[in-house]
Amino acid sequence: MRRPRFHSLRARLTVLYAGLFSAGLLALAILAQGMIERSARQTAADALAASGSVYDRLWQERERSLVGAADILARDFGFRSAVASGDAATIVSALASLRARADAPYAVLIDMNGRVIGDAGPVSGRLAALQGDALGDRRDAVVAVGRRANRIVTAPVLAPLEIGRIVLIVPLDAQEMRGLERLSSIPLTASILIRQGPGWMDRDRTIGATTPADRVFTLSSAGEQSFAMLKPLHGMGARTEAALLLAYPMDRAMAPYRSIQIGLVAAGLVWLTLIGIGSARLARSIARPVTALDRAARRLAEGERTEVVVETADEIGRLSASFNLMSQGIVEREERIAHLAFHDVLTNLPNRAFFRQSLDQEIARAARNGEALALLYMDLDGFKVVNDALGHPVGDGLLRAVGQRLLELSDNAFVARLGGDEFVIIIGEAADHSTSRRLAHSILDVFANPVMVDGREVTAGISIGISLFPEDARTGEALVRNADLALYRAKQDGRGVYRFFEQALDQQARRRRQIEADLRSAIRTGGLELRFQPIVGTSDTSIRCFEALLRWPHPIDGYISPVDFIPVAEETGLIVPLGEWVIHEACRVAAAWPSNIRVAVNVSPLQFRAPGFQAIVLQALARSGLSPSRLEIEITESVFLDGVDTVTDILHQLRSLGVRIALDDFGTGYSSLSYLRSFPFDKLKIDRSFVINIADDPNAGAIVKAILDLASALQMETTAEGVESLEQQAELQSRGCDTLQGFLFSRPVDAKAAGELIEQCYQQGRCQAA
Repeated sequence: MRRPRFHSLRARLTVLYAGLFSAGLLALAILAQGMIERSARQTAADALAASGSVYDRLWQERERSLVGAADILARDFGFRSAVASGDAATIVSALASLRARADAPYAVLIDMNGRVIGDAGPVSGRLAALQGDALGDRRDAVVAVGRRANRIVTAPVLAPLEIGRIVLIVPLDAQEMRGLERLSSIPLTASILIRQGPGWMDRDRTIGATTPADRVFTLSSAGEQSFAMLKPLHGMGARTEAALLLAYPMDRAMAPYRSIQIGLVAAGLVWLTLIGIGSARLARSIARPVTALDRAARRLAEGERTEVVVETADEIGRLSASFNLMSQGIVEREERIAHLAFHDVLTNLPNRAFFRQSLDQEIARAARNGEALALLYMDLDGFKVVNDALGHPVGDGLLRAVGQRLLELSDNAFVARLGGDEFVIIIGEAADHSTSRRLAHSILDVFANPVMVDGREVTAGISIGISLFPEDARTGEALVRNADLALYRAKQDGRGVYRFFEQALDQQARRRRQIEADLRSAIRTGGLELRFQPIVGTSDTSIRCFEALLRWPHPIDGYISPVDFIPVAEETGLIVPLGEWVIHEACRVAAAWPSNIRVAVNVSPLQFRAPGFQAIVLQALARSGLSPSRLEIEITESVFLDGVDTVTDILHQLRSLGVRIALDDFGTGYSSLSYLRSFPFDKLKIDRSFVINIADDPNAGAIVKAILDLASALQMETTAEGVESLEQQAELQSRGCDTLQGFLFSRPVDAKAAGELIEQCYQQGRCQAA
């Protein structure tokens, strides 16, 4: 075909200009398309990376929530006691409460024998691997069972050594993934991949093992391309069994730009008509907003809050408005996550992490300005009783009320809740300590009255420990430690008071910590011993019984007095395993003695009230073969402090086994007569404070005589402690005391020497076979 000929200049110019502007339009369209696609890719990749960062924070926040809930139950004394005694019903009930509180579908306990108590759901076959150090320093892991992934969070139960492990199980199912998708600022899809051989696999795709983790990459699946990010999930041990895949389909990423591309085609036709003017306007209307969006997307990816100016109502304007909404949503989510990370959910006060950060900042500021600070460390008196008696909702309401009152009293000072019933306040301090004193007095005065919680009056006493910067410490860690020591002294001094830190408290604390560590080692390695002191008949000094006395021969410090280590054992909970060993060892030794000689064992109030105490006694008798009538349990009046009815129930159960019960240190308490009326004891032991002066002091003699007459009327045996002279022996014999105990007859001796004393007693004819 012959080409048309253009004879006129006008036609030529028209063709020339048409060709030039068509070429310009084509070049401009290509340029605009490239800018749009590059901006869309960068925006989508940045948004996906931001969503991955949000996921990391949400995962950590969920871990802290689950670990915190599990730790609260693991530290609960009643729960530890249930675990120690194997009380499955109590354990299951506590686990049910934990599931509801932690919003976890499954919760179980694994005891030290590998027994699983509770419903483990889909991971029941994997729980055996959780014993030992399967998780290392971590508290959570993700395990795969078949093609399903499950998140597990553990908390050790210590009493004081590990006696079990709490495990929370949360299936990472479609519901969990949809929840993550809803929190994302872009329409991404989340799925769980299971490790299969060298790669990752789910029902729809397979990803190679070389795929980079926590980095955006292009994923092709079923003919569709997506921006994706792979986030491995820690498993048990070194092997990762599952990973989270976040994918943003490219067609969805490009969807907001479709209208722009259509607009470009329409604009091209207009440009051909309007020529230069339309071309220039259209170029400006497209290039500048797209470039602004690209720059804004980059700044947003770097964590900077940014927006673009919306100049038009067309597609680019709507895209700019959508970008602004996305930027605002990302910032709001990050602010919400940051708030949750640094504030207590219950009281909305700063949490422990925020407190430590603020304390360091306040110390640095005070050091620069030459100022002083005071740290008030507080906890509630009897908060556990409130929770147990009135329920956790009332306890939570009480904590919220306490936090609000502390804010009102502290006059804009920094107030934080560290966890449980512990609160702290940081304030500037005057040279004479008057600021902290006034605030402490105000707090004690307010909490001396009941607190209204949901229309109910709740008594909430409070104790306060105070440490000062720079007088007591120059670092935040030391300041907190010293305030805690002062709080401990306030508790010892009767509660409901405040105490300032003193250097002697730190020395005492170091001594207590050393005793605790050495005592744990002694219990574990068998470094404790029993000594036996005879209890003899008053008239013939025949051996009737031996009292088992615990002794600790420290390899460096020599023998440590029970006065020093027994209180530490009671504070740390070591008294329970310690007392269990004493009962077992005393029964074992006594089983070799003649059948008419008993053994007496002192029992701490904490050990007596611990669940499973009766089972420990029964087990000791069964293992040793000792007759129950030859075991004498000695208790003091302090066991009745938590209620007479509960204690008498335990005593009657022991009596039903045939075990004898003695009331030790009789006469030193305030309500001994009421206790005697509540339970018929087999023996009363007269405290040595009355025996020492019995020969010289008529008042002491009268008190002893009254006790002996009372015991005789109630048909109870009597033993006088601390007999050290013949005069004391004569006085007690004349007043009708049944048996005597003291250095006059023998000091405490080891098991071998005790056997020799028994043999001498028989050889001298003072002891007779039963």
